[in-house]
Amino acid sequence: MTNEKIWVLSKINKNEVDELARKAGISKLLAKIFLSRGMNDAESIRQFLEPSMGELHDPFLMKDMDKAADRIIEAINKKQKIIVYGDYDVDGITGTSILADFLARAGISADFYIPDRIEEGYGLSAGAIDKIKEQGADLIVTVDCGVTAVDEVDYVSKLGMDIVITDHHECKPVLPKACALVNPHRPDCNYPFKELAGVGVVYKLITALCLKMGLGDMYNRYLDLVAVGTVADVVPLQGENRVIVKHGLKTIEATSNIGLKTLIEISGLKERKIDTWMLSFIIAPRINAAGRIGDAGRAVKLLTTENPQEAMTIAVQLNEENRFRQETEMEIFRQATEIIETDPSYRDEKVLVISGKGWHHGVIGIVSSKITEKYYKPSILFSIDEENAKGSGRSIEGFNLFKALTHCQHLLDKFGGHELAAGLSLNPSRLPDFRKSINEYADSVMKEEDLIPKLKIDVELEADDLNLDSVKELELLAPFGASNPSPVFSYSSFIIKEMRTVGGDKHLKMKLADGDFTVEAIGFNMGNLMDKLSCSYLVDVACSLEINCWNSSEKVQLNLKDIKLSRELLEKNRCLYKLDKYIEFDGPNDYNKVNEILKEIDNQSIEVLVPERKDLVAVYQSLKSFGSNHIRIEDLFIFAARIAENYRLEMNYFKLKKCMEIFEELNLLKIEPLGEYGMSILINEGIKGKTNLEGSVLYRKLQEWKKSSKVFYQ
Repeated sequence: MTNEKIWVLSKINKNEVDELARKAGISKLLAKIFLSRGMNDAESIRQFLEPSMGELHDPFLMKDMDKAADRIIEAINKKQKIIVYGDYDVDGITGTSILADFLARAGISADFYIPDRIEEGYGLSAGAIDKIKEQGADLIVTVDCGVTAVDEVDYVSKLGMDIVITDHHECKPVLPKACALVNPHRPDCNYPFKELAGVGVVYKLITALCLKMGLGDMYNRYLDLVAVGTVADVVPLQGENRVIVKHGLKTIEATSNIGLKTLIEISGLKERKIDTWMLSFIIAPRINAAGRIGDAGRAVKLLTTENPQEAMTIAVQLNEENRFRQETEMEIFRQATEIIETDPSYRDEKVLVISGKGWHHGVIGIVSSKITEKYYKPSILFSIDEENAKGSGRSIEGFNLFKALTHCQHLLDKFGGHELAAGLSLNPSRLPDFRKSINEYADSVMKEEDLIPKLKIDVELEADDLNLDSVKELELLAPFGASNPSPVFSYSSFIIKEMRTVGGDKHLKMKLADGDFTVEAIGFNMGNLMDKLSCSYLVDVACSLEINCWNSSEKVQLNLKDIKLSRELLEKNRCLYKLDKYIEFDGPNDYNKVNEILKEIDNQSIEVLVPERKDLVAVYQSLKSFGSNHIRIEDLFIFAARIAENYRLEMNYFKLKKCMEIFEELNLLKIEPLGEYGMSILINEGIKGKTNLEGSVLYRKLQEWKKSSKVFYQ
């Protein structure tokens, strides 16, 4: 009911639940989740729940890792100057920080270079390479960039420098001619795990260096920052990434990194247990703010400094710039939304290409994410100046944005990224052609149903699943993130017992019941549903499960993700609507057809369909309570449910419609259809005194119908 999401329910073999729970030593609820996610091996589940650092692969299994480590060690031995060349997002900043710090501790003359997001853009550029040459660099080591920089790498060689590339982005057919190119995605790399973030690749490089240099497990001092960058880059939290983040979160709890500790403190998280949500939505945006609004190099200084005062100064700056970033982002989002809403051509396009002059290039990627979330379409936002259009895009499941840009590369000056996110630039004059080209590609690979948002449901709950022990055990699935989301559940046919808004009417608080079983639920940003629901309604809910602690008391609470009228109620309403349209009390009727419809309404007795005097009184009083003689009711189904709740009587769509028609026949009001399920009503203020219901032919016919359901008056 929050939108038109399709619920995709995973299928599980219920016969396997008890056996898996017993073998793996877990609850039935947890067993259901694993089965829904295709995991039915008890040993694999135990490894998943308790990931060990011993599960990390040998870094030298990665193509060119040996070459990369040897070239860096050669630079260390020869006292050559190394420049770590990173990206300005959290992945690049954390990767740059740990490599720069490691090299400093190894006694090497190392510095770092983060390109300016606005002036230089993503990745290597000739201008940046010139600056690095002027600094006297002998070796460049890239972080989270470089795999598509064929010409730029040739330029590095031309200037007499060497370059080692570490990256994790998709590769183009031609690879740069670097001293070493370490990227699990390169076609000739057989590394067992392909989904490392850029900082994860650097972590493997540092591991390789420690092994070659006899530095023990010094690489593990960086697990905190590796976890931050991995979570921020939204890579799948499976395999090595799960190991890194699980142990990295523990490292964060007692981090020795002064900058990270200060950032946690300035963000208001000092006394809280850090989880992936906090990393994604509180810590990462502040690190990102350095490069989005100003100089990203400050974030590297923050994460590598040993000076608490310097750390506090930078952390305060980033906190303030993050606030400014949020304001800028909101304004661009407002403008982009207005462009889409006022231009009808966007309705038929599968990819939303939007541009604006003066839009801050540092935040258009975040706005693109919000646009994609709002419209459930891939989107690309461009910031335009006189000479260039710099874009950032986000995609939806099933549409590979990198492949789409490859299809349009003849129009682009530069692009890079992966399936769900990418950056690009082109000449502003080519924007119309690009918009046309990428939508032609989208039309060739996507269907209309691909643009309907889907909500994946892990398990359909039963009342027995909702106990404290089982819900607490769900925390074993953490850390949550891409490819390991917090589980989503569904529950069918809850009755709404209580409902109110909280938080300035923004959020919806409910008490739901299934027989004698009751549970509380909270729907964040669902306050608008108060006008679309009613107590006594049967609803199906999609939710996550959490423990609500209040006054030392713990209770299971549903965190609502979506609400729909229950299948049972929808079917009943459909039949009531059909009955109202089909049956005629002043014309011929097919008795068999009417009886078929009545049977479909759960063998509903005619008594609850025919209005009595008390029903008519309740309906009329409800209309008068509006305080106006002109009333618009958008949904008679909801209005009927509210009358039933307020007056403690049977009321439904069919009975309500007949009440209105009786009132109109008695000249108490005038009615007009309003939409499919609504009604516009004008109450006749001139009627005084009591009204004789027997004066309504419809009322008399309905009473006769109740006496004998087979008799219809002509």
